[in-house]
Amino acid sequence: MGMIRVVSRPGPISWLAIDRWCEANRVTDEDRVYVHDLIRALDAVFLRFRNAAISQDMQTLMRK
Repeated sequence: MGMIRVVSRPGPISWLAIDRWCEANRVTDEDRVYVHDLIRALDAVFLRFRNAAISQDMQTLMRK
């Protein structure tokens, strides 16, 4: 029986976390839409980059 490998991949930042951050930092309702869109866009780029790196690391590990 071979080794079992568990891989944890990051997930997106929740809407609730963004809302709470906006409240804590007194972001206006007008700016909140922009903040949500900006964080979602940046988070999507990060998730693609990080998950690609994890996939590459797993391929390297499986070859060993």
